[in-house]
Amino acid sequence: MVALPSGTVTFLFSDLEVSTRLWEQHHDAMVGARARYFAIVDDAVASAEGVVFSHAGDGVAAAFISAPDALRAAVTAQRFLVEELWGETGALLARMALHTGEGVVVGEDQYDSQPLNRCARLMGVAHGGQLLVSGATAALVSDALVDGVNLSDLGEHRLRDLARPMRVFQVLAPGLRSEFPPLASLDAFPGNLPLQTSSFIGRAREIDRTSSALLDARVVTLTGVGGVGKTRLALQVAAEALPKFRDGVWLVELAAVRDPDDVSDAFATVLGVTPRGGVSLEEALIDSLGTKQLLLVVDNCEHVLDAIAALVEEITSTCPGVMVLATSREGLALEGERMIAVPSLASPSADAAFDAIVASDAVQLFVDRAVAADADFGLTPLNAEAVADVCRRLDGVPLAILLAAARVRSMSPEELASALDRRFDVLAGGRRRAVKRHQTLRATIDWSYDLLDEAHQRLLARLAVFAGGCAREAAGAICVGGPIEARAVLGLLSDLVDRSLVVAERGGAETRYRLLETIREYGEERLSGEEAVALRDAHARYYAEYTRRCAKGLESTERIAWGTRMIADSENMLAAFAHAVDTENLDLAVRMLEATPPWSQQIAHQVSFPVDDVMAMPGVEDHSSYPVVLVVAATIADRRGEGVRARELADAALEVERAASTPPCYEIDIVAARWFIEGLVMSSAGLNDDAAAAYQEAANCFRTTDKFIAGRCLGAAASSLCFAGHQAEAVSVATEAVALERDSGIPVDRVALSALAIALAPKDPQRARALLVEAMQDDGKSNYGEALQLVLAAAALGDWALTAQLAMASIPLLQWVNHRPFLHVALSMTARALAEADAEAAATIQGTAHALAMSFTNIALGEVSAPAGRPPTNRGALITDIRHQATEILAANLGADRLHELRDRGASMDTDSAVAYAMTRLTASRAATPA
Repeated sequence: MVALPSGTVTFLFSDLEVSTRLWEQHHDAMVGARARYFAIVDDAVASAEGVVFSHAGDGVAAAFISAPDALRAAVTAQRFLVEELWGETGALLARMALHTGEGVVVGEDQYDSQPLNRCARLMGVAHGGQLLVSGATAALVSDALVDGVNLSDLGEHRLRDLARPMRVFQVLAPGLRSEFPPLASLDAFPGNLPLQTSSFIGRAREIDRTSSALLDARVVTLTGVGGVGKTRLALQVAAEALPKFRDGVWLVELAAVRDPDDVSDAFATVLGVTPRGGVSLEEALIDSLGTKQLLLVVDNCEHVLDAIAALVEEITSTCPGVMVLATSREGLALEGERMIAVPSLASPSADAAFDAIVASDAVQLFVDRAVAADADFGLTPLNAEAVADVCRRLDGVPLAILLAAARVRSMSPEELASALDRRFDVLAGGRRRAVKRHQTLRATIDWSYDLLDEAHQRLLARLAVFAGGCAREAAGAICVGGPIEARAVLGLLSDLVDRSLVVAERGGAETRYRLLETIREYGEERLSGEEAVALRDAHARYYAEYTRRCAKGLESTERIAWGTRMIADSENMLAAFAHAVDTENLDLAVRMLEATPPWSQQIAHQVSFPVDDVMAMPGVEDHSSYPVVLVVAATIADRRGEGVRARELADAALEVERAASTPPCYEIDIVAARWFIEGLVMSSAGLNDDAAAAYQEAANCFRTTDKFIAGRCLGAAASSLCFAGHQAEAVSVATEAVALERDSGIPVDRVALSALAIALAPKDPQRARALLVEAMQDDGKSNYGEALQLVLAAAALGDWALTAQLAMASIPLLQWVNHRPFLHVALSMTARALAEADAEAAATIQGTAHALAMSFTNIALGEVSAPAGRPPTNRGALITDIRHQATEILAANLGADRLHELRDRGASMDTDSAVAYAMTRLTASRAATPA
């Protein structure tokens, strides 16, 4: 037997794509074909001085001392696989991946699992015929590339069960295919699954049981005590199942929901659903999920059990494509529900041998977390029994184990076992065998808490006031006092992170600190009534001011950073607003509403406060800032499609302000807001000339006071003029908008830039393209309106490949917010983008777009009319012209009869199916387009 290389090792993993289907259809032929596949890969590995250490199923695993040798072997193997004549089975396509890591040999013929897991996960996101390398391997081979071999940087990707994103490169080489669909990483699928910050250990049986249950039942509930690992197991199963759900996997966290009436709001926030006129939020939610195929992971149900059970029952009874994986300390009691009790991790027996201790899931978890706390820690025959004893005494409860493991920095395993023994004797009244798992978990937290000094204890308890975690600044502002000094907060937080009592999330620009739910509840119990009230008051005051700071930051050179902060703290902002309403603190609630004017620059998912709650508060009509409340209410009404109501509220705001006996002291310009809301309403109704006029009136209010907002208003006006076909006027208005925004010193927003690009496209396409490129900077941070503007700018330039690319980014955003008019436009542009390359798909999508237009046009135009004395005006010349272009091309390529047949097919699709079809065809078109 050849010895396995150790030290820095490059691993090669290879597997056959769609081999299951091939085995079912060509079993006999596949026996010989697999043998040839193994021989090709094995020979390539041997020729590069590598060692094959595993053949499992249709997979091959090999190890190399030299990364360049590993790359040479992989390229050679892929080339021979391409050139081989496969016969009955057809070509066998192999997914391959290379990753370099520390090769620790365990026994004589296997490696420690960590680098192997990373290589396997990397291979899992590849496509047949594709060769990927990790960033670690790329760094070692980049200076040794020969024979036309190159690396293409595919960026960072989140891979299932990996704690950190991995930078991924594709190998380009003569003789190998170079174009593939997007990688099948977590980023490639819709959803909001969080990045896991720790490895997943054990639970193979529970994963299989849960995955199997999801094949047979619409609702699966993982039950168990707090800290047993229900959430982590659910997230792992969901990540594995992600490719099976067309519309993705969505996590709904209920830990911060205290009122059962707010359960629907939690779902709606995650799924981007807002109520419409005459329709409740729950009805809008059910409607949005109607034909989707997705998995909802609903976490922490036990404290709102009746409310969540009722909602899940309604969803699953009316939405056949939606499945639910819930976590709760008890079942939902629904018909057909499959409950799976999550046990503690298996611990070794008192007389277990060293090999059995090493193989125990509980011990593996302890060792993994202990190494994270102290890199010098290792499991040895000398300390193994003590570690096993700790795991047994903790009943294998994962949270208890990680809390104990965090102490290895200051205590040996023997000392840990002894301390736990004494502590449990006290807590269990001397009857250790009577300690139940929940009591054991509480004992473990009590024990960890008692080991803290007073300052650490108070900070841990006070952190329970935050919803969804917080940044250090917030902790310092709200939690100081008594034993906690402001200058000591960072050190105290770091200590609590080291003890695994606080989770530090370092994915963004600033570290956020979060309590696990079990510990958060424990912290709440440690707060006295007076202290809890004072903390909630301080929390509300802080986040009211922070919301205002974020709003100002959105109008600065750091717009993206402030927008990201606002999204990260949206739960805290909503909690602060709810506290203001609950305590009837009208001033505080109105201050928060002031941060959401109609021209808000928020990015991605907007933070929207329930203004109806404030409208119902005592004394609101007498408040000096009542016009602000009316303006925000008008903005929300427009989003709901209630144009007439939006106008009435905006007019009322102006009337109240003019009737005031004292000058206003708030920050929103009510006159400007009235005109901007008029623009929104007219734009939604398709009355573009009137919308442009209203936006220009709004801009006039800001020309001397706020150049950036003036430019923002003019950008919206220019966009409406473009849609109306007034290109020359649009150029003039958009040019002024861009100039005003640039003169303000704030980066120009996408609306103004793309509007100018659209207006200039017919006569100055080179400048228009430069503006579009500028508007595309920091792509991925757009809101849905800006994303659509980019699509329209690319379409105006006639760049159909770019139009298709941008449509892929905008359509999912528009689908989830259920903005049917904008989605109709995006699909119309998609049809034109695909008209020449994929005519049948384009005709089908055009039929869907037309059906969508018919579904909303009558409502929009029937409700809102142009201002008195004006006839209805042009409703969209640019979009209409592009749609006509597509029709002419499709009629010429398909013939009238086939075109009508395909359009009818598209019109018969429901919206979600049509969107899924469009995204599939866009993906295929992108893969077929040469780089």
